[in-house]
Amino acid sequence: MLSQARSIVVIAPDLGLRQSLTFALEVEGYRVEAHESWRKSTVILGPTLCMIIDDQVLRSSSDILQRLLQSGQAVILLTDGMSPPIEGELGRILSLAKPFNGADLLGLVKNLALTA
Repeated sequence: MLSQARSIVVIAPDLGLRQSLTFALEVEGYRVEAHESWRKSTVILGPTLCMIIDDQVLRSSSDILQRLLQSGQAVILLTDGMSPPIEGELGRILSLAKPFNGADLLGLVKNLALTA
């Protein structure tokens, strides 16, 4: 059984992106819980290494960003690189522009694991 420190929650509306992220992370030994939306997830902001969230999810509700900021949860935010940045103090929210290299994503995740 993997520890919570090796658990990652992925929330992205695009099935292909969710599957790609899940595969890449599981190959590296992480346990992944993937959801298409915040509402469909059973996310309890608890002891996970991080959440990887497509910025479309945050744009659908400003309430989600506030909950993330209050939780102190580490987040990797996948952005399209063209939309205006999400407003607010980002704290432990790292940004990665799509399309991205899998090595770049894994580098962010591994850095979070070192500081966890």
